[in-house]
Amino acid sequence: MKYTYRLTSDSEGFTATCVEMDVSAAAPTQAGAITALREGICERLTRVEAVAPPASVPVPSIELEPARDSLPEPQGPGDPPRDEGRRARTAD
Repeated sequence: MKYTYRLTSDSEGFTATCVEMDVSAAAPTQAGAITALREGICERLTRVEAVAPPASVPVPSIELEPARDSLPEPQGPGDPPRDEGRRARTAD
């Protein structure tokens, strides 16, 4: 399975966030955050919540690649997308 992630940094280290599912992981290094994200995704995919869980669950192969788009800026409801707003301002 192939998933994309975004990597952000702050004063405490790095956070890797999966784009396709609600999973994030933090670590002091970029590689550590990506490794922890892979483990978090694997846990999410193999966690069995059933009355009678199976004896074993196959571990999926997980491939991670960086998201190609930049992290979107927060915007409120009804605001135009940031790119269109920039074009409109430069057209004046």
